[in-house]
Amino acid sequence: MTSAAQPPFDHLDGSLTRAEVRRAYTDMREACPVVHSDLHGGFDFLTRYETVRSALSDATSYSSADGVHIPSTGLPPVPALEFDEPEHSAWRKVLDGPLTPRAVRQFEPVITEVVDLLIDEFATAGTADLVNGLTEPLPAIVIGRMVGLDQENAVRARDTAAALYASLGTDSFPDKAAAFTAQTQRWLADRRENPRDDLLTEISQGVVQGMAIDDAGAAGLMLAYFVGGHHSTGSALAGLVRHVLTVPGLRDELLAERRGLPRVIEESLRLTTPLQMFARTLRFPVRIGEHQLPEGRRVMLNLASANRDPREFADPEEFDAHRSRNRHVTFGAGSHVCQGQHLARAELRIALTRLLDRLPDLRLDGDPTESGLVGGSLMTHVALPVSFTPEATR
Repeated sequence: MTSAAQPPFDHLDGSLTRAEVRRAYTDMREACPVVHSDLHGGFDFLTRYETVRSALSDATSYSSADGVHIPSTGLPPVPALEFDEPEHSAWRKVLDGPLTPRAVRQFEPVITEVVDLLIDEFATAGTADLVNGLTEPLPAIVIGRMVGLDQENAVRARDTAAALYASLGTDSFPDKAAAFTAQTQRWLADRRENPRDDLLTEISQGVVQGMAIDDAGAAGLMLAYFVGGHHSTGSALAGLVRHVLTVPGLRDELLAERRGLPRVIEESLRLTTPLQMFARTLRFPVRIGEHQLPEGRRVMLNLASANRDPREFADPEEFDAHRSRNRHVTFGAGSHVCQGQHLARAELRIALTRLLDRLPDLRLDGDPTESGLVGGSLMTHVALPVSFTPEATR
């Protein structure tokens, strides 16, 4: 049996609203476990939790080596995201250094410092747009500090990476990709001339964790850190703050007792799902229910749809701060599970904690604005207006 007919949905259509995108997800998920699209060369959407999690956990049948975007971006493969074994494990070892739980714990004072510096910029004003003031710059600055950039260059990297990601599927993509690569090469050249005790210098020397890194590999590493860690964490943080300020009683509950914060973070990650689409290529025929998918078929794993599947989550559209069984797939699953998940969770926990500590009466001051799909995968906030009692000038 072949998959269901083409859906009236193009994941690269940036004109679709958040509501329209999520409605399309629901329609596809409830219609059939496999929904075919003739767009972009043809592929199948997988939208149900059990199917998506099974695919994420089967890296042998579901290959990442042809890229995780449909259509292909034309960029060099992103380590370790777009590699199969044995290269995948080798790249994970290279990337893992600053991203292990131990390394992240040691880095938490820097995260706290960056969060407080950003809050300082608006704490005495009484109002702010938290997207511009906190959720977007924080992850980029943290990643920049992690690899060895100062704050100014970290913000510059954020802007270039954001422009690159937003250009996916558009005519401006080649120019944006070239700009990101050129920026990376300038930093590496500087470190070769002026070495320091940082990760960027190590990358510039051409060997990381015993693995030889050429210029393309170095650019890929920077892409993995900045694109992979910036957009997703910024979106997740905005979603977390919005949930805390809109779910009745949740802000006051956390002000009184922070013990429930980990579950609140996981539930927000489930409902927000920043990066929503990841492609795979079948290396073997795969049967999904009554549907036989052939070798070579491109499939799109829809993590956001899986995270709202009523077959896995009771009342999936509702925020349940006390949800006890929350096996969301926001960070993926299996061998390709997101390496930056520990850093992302630390940033979410520290940022929200410092916001509540310093601005305890934080509240929405207007309607938040959310995007549709950016670059065919990312859904994020464009504006998050808040107000609060101004913090006393120090």
